[in-house]
Amino acid sequence: MRDLMVKVGDGDLAVTLRVADTEGQGLSAFLYGGTLPHVGGSALASPGACVRGVALSSCDLWVQTVPGHKDSEVAKSCARKLCLASGQPVCVCAGVHVENATVEQVRALTSNCEAATDKMVALLMAGER
Repeated sequence: MRDLMVKVGDGDLAVTLRVADTEGQGLSAFLYGGTLPHVGGSALASPGACVRGVALSSCDLWVQTVPGHKDSEVAKSCARKLCLASGQPVCVCAGVHVENATVEQVRALTSNCEAATDKMVALLMAGER
């Protein structure tokens, strides 16, 4: 198993994505950042099931949220991208928080989560070569 990490952003808007890669058996990830990393939501993505050789979907997704949190939104996006890129099951736990965040800060954190995910996809794909 290998551990991978990427970080995007600075200061209170920094986001980190850590992934434990079981090298073919799935990915387990923690997406966290802001001023208070925590467990706020999770998403589990799996390559879509096939019935008689026909894929029913490209990726199936299940989401859980801690009441009052929105972290599952970034967990969902991250899990889906990692699943589609790797072809493996992916579990993402997310917790990103900045107290009294402005709309601009929320957008920046969300953008940093997406950028961290994209960097991780590139890192995972580079390791397969």
